[in-house]
Amino acid sequence: MIKHLIAITLTNILFLLPIQAHSNSSPYTLSTPTESLLIGSGLALLTYSFFARERINPLTDEEIASLSKNDINRFDRSAVNNWSPGGALLSDVILASTMAAPSLFLLNDNTRNDFMVLGVMYAESILITSAMTMTVKNTTLRNRPFVYNHNAPYKEKKDKDARFSFYSGHTAHTFNSAVFFSTVFSDYYPQSQWRYMVWGSTLLAASTVGYLRYYAGKHYPTDIIAGAMVGSLTGYIIPALHRNKNRNENISITLSIGIENTIGIGFHF
Repeated sequence: MIKHLIAITLTNILFLLPIQAHSNSSPYTLSTPTESLLIGSGLALLTYSFFARERINPLTDEEIASLSKNDINRFDRSAVNNWSPGGALLSDVILASTMAAPSLFLLNDNTRNDFMVLGVMYAESILITSAMTMTVKNTTLRNRPFVYNHNAPYKEKKDKDARFSFYSGHTAHTFNSAVFFSTVFSDYYPQSQWRYMVWGSTLLAASTVGYLRYYAGKHYPTDIIAGAMVGSLTGYIIPALHRNKNRNENISITLSIGIENTIGIGFHF
């Protein structure tokens, strides 16, 4: 919940700043139509998700008692045996560290001069990732693995958060930050030999978070795989949308709102 509030705060602050295209020497540029669509659709989807979540109730005692791990597909079933508060805490630490990684761009003149542009882009990627994650969690209402584990505290099972397993928000946000950081680094320094280490280290950190969420009993393997895919997509798409015109003219985004509580964001190549 904290990361979603941070996303809203950051994007609201950044939206108040003047949006200007940067020099032609920069890999990226901002434009009012693009930022308005990204921020507006992200905030709309996130606001909808917040109100939708208020109508969701935690599991009842009867529902918890009736659960059987045999109802879970074989690929995911092993997750119900896991429970580790320490693993969950470590995943929080790595998530926070990875999300802070883009601040390293302040250390170099080229990226520091573009930090307004990079800051807006990064805030948008967090906002879109948060909005998509909350919407899917509210829709699927998949019980977390520890709900089936007799060793997990009962009060945790009675918490509303126990129903938001699919997909892993920690994994999605970590992969978003990892891919965003690595993509931006590669665009600024395409000839640097460090880019391979940057990609490898950030993706390793994101993968570690995914494993820890499984080890902690918070998510199934399919939750983690889906979160990694979504986070990788947003981490790459947002920089791609902001590349100079000759590099992004075939990429666009759309917001779709349908009947029966359906809402989504589409990326088109």
